[in-house]
Amino acid sequence: MLESPLDLDETRPPARRPGPVRGPSARAYLLIVLGDYALDRGGSAWTQTVVDALAMVGFEEKATRQALTRTAAAGLLTPHRAGRRTRWQITRTGHEYLTAAKHRLFAPGPEPDWDGGWLILLTNVPEHHRNLRHQLRTALGWAGFGSLGPGVWISPHPTHATEARQVLDSLGEPVHGTLLHARLDDPDERHQLVTRAWDIPQLDQRYQEFVDRFTTIRPHAPGEALAHLAHLVYQWRRLLLADPGLPPTLLPPNWSGERARHLLLDRHATWLQQATTWWQAQQIGNAAGP
Repeated sequence: MLESPLDLDETRPPARRPGPVRGPSARAYLLIVLGDYALDRGGSAWTQTVVDALAMVGFEEKATRQALTRTAAAGLLTPHRAGRRTRWQITRTGHEYLTAAKHRLFAPGPEPDWDGGWLILLTNVPEHHRNLRHQLRTALGWAGFGSLGPGVWISPHPTHATEARQVLDSLGEPVHGTLLHARLDDPDERHQLVTRAWDIPQLDQRYQEFVDRFTTIRPHAPGEALAHLAHLVYQWRRLLLADPGLPPTLLPPNWSGERARHLLLDRHATWLQQATTWWQAQQIGNAAGP
């Protein structure tokens, strides 16, 4: 199954057996950097530019080069040699992938109108197909579904039926599902359903932590702006992966998600101007290199 935009290694469900805690991946940050600086500026980047950019974020050169190789193997980049240097060109598939990711990252807030309709998905995955169960949970979570129990998923977005069918089809014959449409008009029962399917208080706290972290940051140089912007987008991406995009009527009062979204848009616009100065200077210097 192809990854959904933004859905990368460190956001997958945990393995059944405990293992070492995985931190942010260089590949996730690589795609963020490419989306901000290369996607709409020729669609390419020199290796050294990417290495230096991710070094400011905190990644060693080896990790960055591995991320480039893995991203190329996934069909999102193509390497072009220029003497001893390599220029990485975003492929058509990569362009579609990064464009979809940016649309999701910077999408407008939830629509205020909701007709009260629910989409219910009943799934059946054989017990011995544990990997498929993990993939199903990841993909349905990305699509905004919450779980009411084994094999029972709900979404307040009936229009996501097509996406749900695509998820089921992508996982193949072992996975079966049935889609139902329903209404629940009692406000108290609606909120009880939301409480069972999603941990909204925890998500609200995470949004507030995002606001607290990035409100006071003020980059003093273009390179600092690039590093802070990469962290900003990465943390926002993690929040979107956990956010089902519930209608406002199902959210608590003073929902911090909207404050976080406005902060993202403001900081991204401001820091991107500064950071682009650094990126373009690096690209020009590396293009003229030996």
